[in-house]
Amino acid sequence: MSNEQPWFHPTAIIESSDIGHGTKVWAFSHVCSGASIGSDCVIGEGVHIGKNVIIGDRVKIQNSALIYEGVCIEDDVFIGPGVVTTNDIYPRSQGEWSNRFMTTSIRKGASIGANSTIVCGNTIGQNSMVGAGSVVVNDVPDSTTVVGNPAKAIARIREV
Repeated sequence: MSNEQPWFHPTAIIESSDIGHGTKVWAFSHVCSGASIGSDCVIGEGVHIGKNVIIGDRVKIQNSALIYEGVCIEDDVFIGPGVVTTNDIYPRSQGEWSNRFMTTSIRKGASIGANSTIVCGNTIGQNSMVGAGSVVVNDVPDSTTVVGNPAKAIARIREV
């Protein structure tokens, strides 16, 4: 683990004080209040990390990813560019939504490919892989590769 203080690009909006040593937050990213980011993470350009999101150590989140409230990302996870998470299963522009709020877990060592969408309420299993452009609407088992819309399992991962 790094002993360096976290580093924030001057254009980043940082509203949380819970950011670990060695973490870097690049240009035009927004880390909302209550978010927790571990040590030695890289948060790319234009990333949104919502209120109360939890991110473990050594996580890499590529440019333009949207990580909304209700998401918990464990250690050693890769989030590709343009990945979107959700937290409201039936979104509407008006009305109370808290009864529809769902949480999402991305377990240790998982990788989410570019431009994938993770629908709320699901768990992406440990060491699993979501192929680029996939739409995850169900849990992904540990050590499984899923692809497509909706994402379907195509392989078991034997070694990580």
